[in-house]
Amino acid sequence: MSTIESNQGTSSEFDEATNTVCIGNTESGTTLYAGNASKKWCIGDVPHGGYVIALVTDAALRHFSNKHQHDPVALNCFYMHKTSVGPFVISIKTLKSSKKGYCLVQASLLQKENEPTLTSADQFHSEGYKEKVHVIFTMGNLDSEEGVNFMHEPYQAPNKSAMTPFNHVYMGDFIGGYVDRSTMGKDYLSMGKPEFHQALHFKDGRDIDFKCIPYFCDFFVTPPMLLGWDYLGGPVWCPTMQLEVLFKRRPTGKEVLTSIVAPHIINGRFDCSGGIWDSEGNLFALTRHQCLVVPWARNSKGEKPKARF
Repeated sequence: MSTIESNQGTSSEFDEATNTVCIGNTESGTTLYAGNASKKWCIGDVPHGGYVIALVTDAALRHFSNKHQHDPVALNCFYMHKTSVGPFVISIKTLKSSKKGYCLVQASLLQKENEPTLTSADQFHSEGYKEKVHVIFTMGNLDSEEGVNFMHEPYQAPNKSAMTPFNHVYMGDFIGGYVDRSTMGKDYLSMGKPEFHQALHFKDGRDIDFKCIPYFCDFFVTPPMLLGWDYLGGPVWCPTMQLEVLFKRRPTGKEVLTSIVAPHIINGRFDCSGGIWDSEGNLFALTRHQCLVVPWARNSKGEKPKARF
């Protein structure tokens, strides 16, 4: 059963904010999905990067919902430009098809200034649209996978017993969590360690599934921020340049454990990697990011920065 099928008949704030609708096919054979990016799921003025991937993932899951390959196996995402709050179009183009093997598709989130929400592919004209996010999905069927299994020094799930309740400054109305505070400084100004370990759940009780995994892969206090504003020279924004998610098992349950570490910060550009597990420590996915550390003013000219912890 696909994620979209399993969630039919349910409604959550996350699903309402990430919903896309198929509006048809273009003459060139691409399939178009339309939706609206919500202001409620932003960091400052910019829609959260993981939330943006969830928009694209929703369209991809719908596109494959009646196919053998209804499970995402991997996604590679490149952030081309800031996504704006408001209407968008997602175009899905097949790169590699297969009856039972893995498929590859290109999914692009497109936006045009002052363009209303489209209801038909006939309304779409590519002139003036800018590609904001470029994603390559590998789709498969996890139930049909079989072969050798072996683990060599695998990533370890964080220890929830070392965590205390934590309210995220952004999107904390929707997401509840616990955090291991041992990597934090005494306050947001002070030096800590660039790693973040937490447990997360939807406050409305929504189940964990494929669509929310990329969102949770990018939902954290960005590790360099734990170095403190004194070291960083003031408040910063850490926009993602590219992000990869490798799915290892079908997500279930109501909670995830996540861990992300940034070992190298060089010339304002850093990598961070980690994983997502269920509450029992079973691995759902691995993730790797490349991001920037830039002044907060690059995000918002009007909204004052908020201390994240």
